[in-house]
Amino acid sequence: MRDVNAQSEFAHRSLSDVVSENVRTATVFEQFGLDYCCHGQQTLEEAAGDRGVALDAVIAALESVGPASAEDRAAGTDRLDDLTKLIVDRHHRYVRDSIPAIEAWLNKLADRHGARHPELPRVRDTFRQLADELTSHMAKEENILFPYIDALALAERGGGRAPLSPFGTIQNPVRVMEADHYLAGELLATLRTLTSAYDPPADGCTTYRLCYAELARFEADLHRHIHLENNVLFPRAMDLETAT
Repeated sequence: MRDVNAQSEFAHRSLSDVVSENVRTATVFEQFGLDYCCHGQQTLEEAAGDRGVALDAVIAALESVGPASAEDRAAGTDRLDDLTKLIVDRHHRYVRDSIPAIEAWLNKLADRHGARHPELPRVRDTFRQLADELTSHMAKEENILFPYIDALALAERGGGRAPLSPFGTIQNPVRVMEADHYLAGELLATLRTLTSAYDPPADGCTTYRLCYAELARFEADLHRHIHLENNVLFPRAMDLETAT
C-alpha cells in the first residue's frame, strides 16, 4: 500500500524541484507530457490537472525511478562556473552535433515522401527555425551571459566584489534567455504535434524511423537543458549577484 504522506509530498512539490533532485524523473514527465522546464514551478498536482492525466499514475511512475547517476548528480554543483561548463559541454555540444544529421534526414524525407505525408515540409521548416533560434541563443550565452556568471562565481569564492556588468543587472539577459526558451518550447510542441509524438507512419522507411527517434531524443535533451538553466542556473546566478 502506498504511503499517503509520500504521495501527498510528491503531489505538492514543483516539477522543477523533483527533477533537480533526480534527473531521471524527467523521463516520467516526458512520458506524461508534463512541462518541467518552462513551466517547472507548477506543482505536480497542478500540472497533472492541467494536462488531464491521472496524478496517481504519475506518482507511481516516479516512485519506480532509480537513483540519479553520478554524472547527473554533478548538475547539482554549487559552483556555477562548473554548471555553465556542464551545460556547454553536454547540452550545447549535443545540439550542435545533432542539427546537421536531423536536417539532412528531414530534407531527404520531405523530398521523397512529402507528397504522401504533407506534414514533412512543415516538420523540416519548424526544425530549421528551432535550429536557428538555438544556434543564436547558445552564442549569446557562451559569449555574454555565461562569462559573467563564471566571473560572479570566481568573485564569490575569492571573497571579492561582483564584476562590472555590461548589461546592468543579470536579470536583463536572463529575461531574454527565458523568452528564447519559451519560443523553443513552443517550436518543440509544434514538432511533437506534427509528428504524432515522433511516431513514424506504418510506411515509414528506416530513415523515417531514425529521424523521428533522434527528434524525440533532441526534445528530451532540450527539456533537460532548459530546466538546468531556467530552474537551477539562472535563479542561483541572480541570488549570487545580489549577495556578491
